[in-house]
Amino acid sequence: MKIAYTTVFNAEDVHFWSGTPYHMAKALAENDDAVTYIGSLKRQLPPFFKIKQLWKQYLVGQRESPRFNTTVAKHYSTQVAAQLQQHSSDVIISPLINPIAYLDCKQPIVLWTDALYAGLLGFYPPFGRHSASTIEQGNQITSACLSRCALAIFSSDWAANTAIELYGTSRDKVKVVPFGANIDSYPNAQEIQSIIQRRAKDKIKLLFLAKSWERKGGDIVLAVAHALHKAGYPVELTIAGYSPPQLNPIPSYIKCLGFISKQTEEGKHKIRQLLAETHFLFVPSRAEAYGIVFCEANAFAVPCLTTYIGGIATIVKDNINGMTFGLDASVKNYCDYIVNVMQNRARYNEMANASYQEFIERLNWQSAASEVKKMISSKI
Repeated sequence: MKIAYTTVFNAEDVHFWSGTPYHMAKALAENDDAVTYIGSLKRQLPPFFKIKQLWKQYLVGQRESPRFNTTVAKHYSTQVAAQLQQHSSDVIISPLINPIAYLDCKQPIVLWTDALYAGLLGFYPPFGRHSASTIEQGNQITSACLSRCALAIFSSDWAANTAIELYGTSRDKVKVVPFGANIDSYPNAQEIQSIIQRRAKDKIKLLFLAKSWERKGGDIVLAVAHALHKAGYPVELTIAGYSPPQLNPIPSYIKCLGFISKQTEEGKHKIRQLLAETHFLFVPSRAEAYGIVFCEANAFAVPCLTTYIGGIATIVKDNINGMTFGLDASVKNYCDYIVNVMQNRARYNEMANASYQEFIERLNWQSAASEVKKMISSKI
């Protein structure tokens, strides 16, 4: 199968979008499938866009987004069409809507993404300031893309339902294939058993691994750790990715590591070490389209404590590879669950092993790409 993989940026650069397009394309290229990268596209704004953007921002406090602009999207698609003429491809695949929204070509077009515009409105904070013009164009671009796609594949049931319920997309073309973990290597089954057995038995180790403090529920994590400590439980919370300013001084049961780069060998090693040692990844997000970090935690047999919102429920299955809580869950709800699991070591070990199994069976890029290619084969 000859795949034309298109993005607006350079998908061969692992720095973009937390490495998701990079790992997706790499997995699609396995098993002798040829992948041609079409990216690094030039953005063309409509006349007077910057003036309109500044006027909206400073006078009415609204965001005029170039990302959701039909002129920009059409220019992207024109560039993709031109580059396609230089290659022989069986199918076009994109993790982004813009490059393919207005693409007319003979090959079938496949979208494989984590969210649609209407699903993000009123969900992710930055989208709350979008102007009426941006909202209209964002929905136009999305509808145009979905109408051109032979397949619209989503990483979660939440995103898939957005396509069906809010955009009226045919159920026949909508599929769900979870994204995988954005990691280069992971422990084998024998190593996992050793990792689980080495985890501390005299304390409860929690890990908050995220850069967005408010959206990812960092305040909830702090409150739960404080409650456990106050109740006399030997808790240890590690915060990586963010340094909360309100922690001054830092309590003895909390470690703040700040930002850790996944782009360096040192950073990768540190994250692997943190995941190997922790009992739970604790990221109770208030908004989350998917959550690659939960897949990465499962790769190290780490159950996840999080919330039942967005695409998370497709990743985390309650009492199997973690637990999802409602947004209105109390600190006591979280504490009770953590204590109950940790007081039964056999139960915890079972959950840890199940977490690894979820990763091996469905939360890795190799399994995901294989499933997607089977779907595409029926369309070629």
